[in-house]
Amino acid sequence: MKKVLYFFIILILLIPFSFSQGKSYFVGTYIRTWPMGDTEEEVSKGIYWKGEDLNLKGVDELNIAFGLIRNGSEIFIPDVERGFDLKSELKKLKERYKDLKVIISVGGWGAEGFSDMANDPKLRSEFCDNAKKIILDYDFDGIDIDWEYPVGPDWGLPIKTRPEDRENYVILLNDLRNMLFDLSKNTGKKYVLSVAVPASPWFLQKNDVVAVSKIVDHLKVMSYDYYGSWSSTTGHHANLYNNPKDPAWGGWSTDQAVKLYLSVVPSEKIWVGVPFYGRGWKGVKNENNGLFQPYKESIEAISWDKIKELMKSGKFNRYWDDIAKAPYLFDGDTFITYMDKEALDYVIDYVKRYKLGGIFAWEYAHDMKGELLEYISSKK
Repeated sequence: MKKVLYFFIILILLIPFSFSQGKSYFVGTYIRTWPMGDTEEEVSKGIYWKGEDLNLKGVDELNIAFGLIRNGSEIFIPDVERGFDLKSELKKLKERYKDLKVIISVGGWGAEGFSDMANDPKLRSEFCDNAKKIILDYDFDGIDIDWEYPVGPDWGLPIKTRPEDRENYVILLNDLRNMLFDLSKNTGKKYVLSVAVPASPWFLQKNDVVAVSKIVDHLKVMSYDYYGSWSSTTGHHANLYNNPKDPAWGGWSTDQAVKLYLSVVPSEKIWVGVPFYGRGWKGVKNENNGLFQPYKESIEAISWDKIKELMKSGKFNRYWDDIAKAPYLFDGDTFITYMDKEALDYVIDYVKRYKLGGIFAWEYAHDMKGELLEYISSKK
């Protein structure tokens, strides 16, 4: 009788633990290595972030963006060469956040060199050696490959691509994984290997995402930039669900993108991306509160910090698309799509419901107080 009683007591104690574990997720963010600011004028001031100023409470992974490729296989960080003391700032961060994993992210939009390097066994081997060197030099906890993109979509890219990228992408990641395994034997540390991937169907059609998912720890789905300066109308750039009235190719959403990856990737390996910036347009037709309307000119990416200032100014009205689960601002002429805490609540619930691995943000410098990041972390 006592054994049965003990069994039920243990079972009762474990139930809340299992429930909370099942709802947990990892939190990550990218952070730039170039100066702060949204505009060229602001960036030209050359002000970099400081390790003591960052609020990374509850954050599991910090991705340093970006390392680039030159001379075929060398990895370098441009602003480090211009004087940014990244190593010193990372040391401060690691002293403050003992459990934080700091990852070097190599690539980014328009970053050249991947296709040629991955296609050449010698360059690929050198790249892995150079990745090991930079990991040891900066005490990084892994590497994130942000190749945008292998094979490439039919509409073209600003970097070189080739059909062989499909196979070479997998080979490169496997070589990096083997390098990290060997490195772990020497250091005793477990290193992270991740990739950033687009929230678009073509990527899964042209690349072997199943093979990729078996090698990496997680895939960061860049579920934002659905709308921008390239769009013919205003719209949401990070909506969770599709609004049927969306005129752009019938609309797109984070839900649709995640469902595609869920069809071939284990849920725990999928991290959902959220933007800490908005996109905007001027000269917007004053109908439907500016949503899905033609415009005269686009606006540069707007940080969350500046969006808060716009809301405080009283010039803009905030609207909520309850179908898309997305907020937007409109003043009768200027339309701004962005993400706030209400929108994040729906993303967080979605990640928990589908047992996804995590949420990551692009990028910390758009929210220098870490307000949104801390909010995401508090819901784990």
